[in-house]
Order: sequence, then C-alpha cells, then structure tokens
Amino acid sequence: MKLDKSSQQGVRSDLARIVETHFRSEWQRPIGAHSAAAFDAVRDQVQASSAPLIIDSCCGTGQSTRYLAGKFSDALVLGVDKSAHRLARHQDGEAQNYIMLRADVNDFWRLAVDAGWRPVRHYLLYPNPYPKAAQVRKRWYASPAFPTLIKLGGLLTVRTNWALYAEEFALALAVAGRGASRRVLADEPPVSAFETKYQERGHSLFELLSDLDDLRAGAERKGSEG
Repeated sequence: MKLDKSSQQGVRSDLARIVETHFRSEWQRPIGAHSAAAFDAVRDQVQASSAPLIIDSCCGTGQSTRYLAGKFSDALVLGVDKSAHRLARHQDGEAQNYIMLRADVNDFWRLAVDAGWRPVRHYLLYPNPYPKAAQVRKRWYASPAFPTLIKLGGLLTVRTNWALYAEEFALALAVAGRGASRRVLADEPPVSAFETKYQERGHSLFELLSDLDDLRAGAERKGSEG
C-alpha cells in the first residue's frame, strides 16, 4: 500500500458513530448468486467435519491459506476471495486440509452466520486499507459487514502495513465491546505475498488480535476509558 498526499493522517473523529450506526441497522444487500453457490458447494463438507474451522478471508492467491493449513494441521481452513484471477494463481501445497473458493466475503460471512458456523480463528491479512479519508466506509471495520464479522466470532487476526488501520480497527472493536492487542511484527517468516512484498520494501508491519467471543475484555476496556 502506498499512502499518497490525500491519505488520512489521524483517527477519524466520527469512526465510533459510523460503527454504531451499522450495529443499529440491518444490512439489506442481496446475496450474490456466485457467493451463494460457492457456499452451498462447501456447506456439507464443513458441517460434516469435526475439525476446527479457520477462515482466511480475502486470501488472494491462497499462499496464506496454504500456510495456515500447514500450521494448523488438525483444522479445516477455508480460503475465500472474490477474484477468480487471483485464485487461479494458487499453487497447491502438501496440506490437504484446506479449500479455496471464490465468493464475496460480505456475502460469505452472512451465509456462515446464518448457518451457525463458528470459526475458531479468522484471518484478515493485509486487506485493502482504502487510505483516503473519504474511503473510510470501505474499510472492514467501518463497513456494513463489520457486525457480521463480529457475529462469526473466533480469534480474529488482522495484519496491515498501516499503523492507523490497526489503531482504527481496535477502536471499532472497542465500540463492539471487544478488546484487542496490537504488536509490531519483527523477524517472522512472511505468510502471504503481500507480507513478503512489504517486508522487502522495509515497511513496518502490524498485527491486531481480538477474541471476538470474549465480551469481558471489551467491556473492561470501555469501562476504564469512561
């Protein structure tokens, strides 16, 4: 990600209001036909599996999905991306415990919630940060999809090369009653092509972790700030 002169420089003062608005309203956007078909194609396999479920959202070429499948060999990992072009570039690895599918995660998350799926882990690795201030509602934490992301639950891992993105994501999680921890990544093997690229360019990389099933941490944080 290259931040230009029109990029946002500080946390938006209206971010909490934007997030609260999404939690007060029901998202009415129709589910895309291709996303519904992709979900139906894996529904039986996921629901019949006794393995812990991990979702790698916006997985691109699936390098991160392949990595996660190797790291969590006892889990079933779903790599989801809307781009057929990126998914076509996926190179299969030795792990057999993952599935790649083309779907819009805005739709896929809603379908997964409706089906009662509860991933133990959920990854958002280097999502498009939409760095211009006017683009804030396109960022996951300020989008209508954010309440659905929270409902899915699990341990959420977000990685980004923009510190402000991690800071605002943590603020949005606090509004949703969830706590979060942040750290700078250092001397760790890259898990995706984006991470490799950013490391090679000397970017600072940030990781945010949040247990979406733990309401207590968020409540305690909000209470301490009151």
